[in-house]
Amino acid sequence: MISVLMTSYNAQAYIAAAVKSILAQTEPEFECVIIDDGSTDNTICIVKQFRDPRIRLIEAGRIGLARALNLGVRESRGEFIARHDADDLSHPKRLEIQKAAMQHFPDYSAVVSPLFAFHAEDVPNWPAFGLEKARTSLSDLRKKLMLFNPVVHTSLFVRGEAMQQIRGYDESRTGQLDWDLYVRLYENGLKLGSLEVPVAAKRIHARQFFERGARLRYVLDGVVLQDRAIRALGGGFSYRALLPLWFSYRMLPHKVRMWVKKSYFSRRPDARE
Repeated sequence: MISVLMTSYNAQAYIAAAVKSILAQTEPEFECVIIDDGSTDNTICIVKQFRDPRIRLIEAGRIGLARALNLGVRESRGEFIARHDADDLSHPKRLEIQKAAMQHFPDYSAVVSPLFAFHAEDVPNWPAFGLEKARTSLSDLRKKLMLFNPVVHTSLFVRGEAMQQIRGYDESRTGQLDWDLYVRLYENGLKLGSLEVPVAAKRIHARQFFERGARLRYVLDGVVLQDRAIRALGGGFSYRALLPLWFSYRMLPHKVRMWVKKSYFSRRPDARE
């Protein structure tokens, strides 16, 4: 079985669409574990309206994202854990494809998909792809993780035993938990692979955590994390020399970064790099 792990905090605007994208999956064997992190809006009421036995809602109170995620990991009953943000969407064949990929590549502990985004109230323009190729093609992410976080957190599909081995998410962190987790997978000798096609889509909107306040602290934390990734994954001076460039990009005005994300990361996979 697959446990879809979703956390929510004041997610009333988008959580219904997120849950519907899970309930529409072609893979039948799954549960959806939703950890609510103390929402004060209508998030909980919206989730309860689904009345689907595959959904388990846990009202945790305001415990913070990392603790909410780890609670969800502990509550998950599946062999695999599929992460899903409350404002993102999954392709209808997402779970089917990622489960098949993990079975085809038993030496991999986790599989993700390329960074793919859509803007606010739009709908993702999913690219066409062959199911067999999607299931049987993986690329290693070591080099990209030394440059930036190339992964939509929602696309993470990981073996439960691997999450136990790395002890879940780092509760000392307040942000960029996903990038840290990917690096720690490698630090623990585990393999992370990426599909060639996107099976999850990130919704870009102004209310996201990293777009609110404390921008400089967030950016500096990202640079420190990137430097750690370079050291841990065997990058040399050429990678570290790019740190000032990435710092400059992350400090660009909000509208400029939004334009870059929409115009670049939402392109078809065959148009990337």
